Amino acid sequence: MICDFMPVSVVDFPGNVAATVFVSGCNFRCPYCHNSSIIGSKSGFSGRTSVLPKSPSEEVINYLKRRKKLIDGVCITGGEPTLWRGLKEFITEIKTLGLKVKLDTNGSRPDVLKELLQEELIDYVAMDIKAPICKYRLFTLDERDILNVQKSAEVILLYGTPNGKIIYEFRTTVHEKILEPNDFVLIGEWLSGASKYVLQGYRYSPEVLDVNFCGTKPCDIYFLNRAKTVLSKYFKEILIRS
Repeated sequence: MICDFMPVSVVDFPGNVAATVFVSGCNFRCPYCHNSSIIGSKSGFSGRTSVLPKSPSEEVINYLKRRKKLIDGVCITGGEPTLWRGLKEFITEIKTLGLKVKLDTNGSRPDVLKELLQEELIDYVAMDIKAPICKYRLFTLDERDILNVQKSAEVILLYGTPNGKIIYEFRTTVHEKILEPNDFVLIGEWLSGASKYVLQGYRYSPEVLDVNFCGTKPCDIYFLNRAKTVLSKYFKEILIRS
């Protein structure tokens, strides 16, 4: 379910002014997660907005109806949004308002992702690539999700630009305790030919899931640039996003 809402963001949906919706619950446990307070299924509103928790979906839609001429779209993030049974219905309501939709996902529900893409309910999808496949056990609670991640990547490459209509990006949060240079070679070989890859350096926040492991030191820019160099021969566009 929806657990939080940011009325306006200029960073969550590239090239667009958007509202951001946070969906609670996640089936991964990433040590550097910045939204650790909402990964449990019983998460509540954090106070980021005045939207009432009484009926979150209805309240958000009502807000969007009032503000649809002032924003371009909605970013739906989490947690993991594809775990929410009401996701498709919620997105359909957003699309009827003439707004674009960006979905952030860990790729663990390829069937949900494929249905949304087939029905052209998503305009932009950002899929997290945690690591090369051989290291995904560091993040997953269910090993079956490792295969699901691979299937989701295939779905995105099938429906994404330039052959399809969907703008997409694969992105990795980089922590030097988890990833090493050769891991980026493996990622590049896995997703070679993708149009856009984004690197995000780890940055500490009070909500980090495992601060004892992650620490407070940000990812070294030298390490990020080295990763970018390694990946550059595999992808059309590589970005380092702060």
